Amino acid sequence: MRESRTAAVLLAVSLLGMACAGTRGKPPAAQSPLLYTSEEVGAPKPEALLVALHFSGSTPAFWDEPIQSLGIPVRTLLPQGPRPRRDGFTWFQADHEEKTWEGKTEDVERMAERLAELIREVRASHPELRRVVVTGFSYGGDLAWMLAIRHPELVDAAVPMGTRLLGDPTREPPVSRKVRVLQGEQDAIIPVQHTRERVAELKGRGIPIDLRTYPDLGHDVSPALLEDWRAFLRQSLQGKPVD
Repeated sequence: MRESRTAAVLLAVSLLGMACAGTRGKPPAAQSPLLYTSEEVGAPKPEALLVALHFSGSTPAFWDEPIQSLGIPVRTLLPQGPRPRRDGFTWFQADHEEKTWEGKTEDVERMAERLAELIREVRASHPELRRVVVTGFSYGGDLAWMLAIRHPELVDAAVPMGTRLLGDPTREPPVSRKVRVLQGEQDAIIPVQHTRERVAELKGRGIPIDLRTYPDLGHDVSPALLEDWRAFLRQSLQGKPVD
């Protein structure tokens, strides 16, 4: 059974010029709503929710075959980036890549807040849900990681792929219970050495994160990566210990 919904996170409306009687400032423009689908896969009323975030220029349909290949009951939450790009959609403005590390982090934090609202909405509509796992590739991987560190109360585990690991944990508990990063060693966009150093630094701070890399893979997925992805998700979604 598929549900199609929209969710919008609106900016707060400010009233300006209160000192001048009868004068009000214009409210800021509302953000475009995030479109998404949510579907039961494998059985009615599954107890686990999988949030899957597509890469820039793609669509939520990217996840259809990988999710079916999991072979376990799960509810999906498949959001769509709000901005058209190529044959699909993207999550951020066109100037995102021109920004500093801090500017990119702020963009990802803002979008992760909107995605967190979708998770709350779906969980409120389906009280049978007991576990939430997030995954994503490229920009979707950046968002999956940000959800794990900014909203550990919503996310039990995360599998970000091809991610820059922007931002730092700032809350207690600081991060979801388990994060596994998957990346190609020939990635020309995100150098694997950067990822190794970042993961080592986070592990040194007690963050439950590990990394698996793939020697002949660039900024992409592969059969070997997807097999590890499926293994981690099957265990996490069913509440089993993760290898």
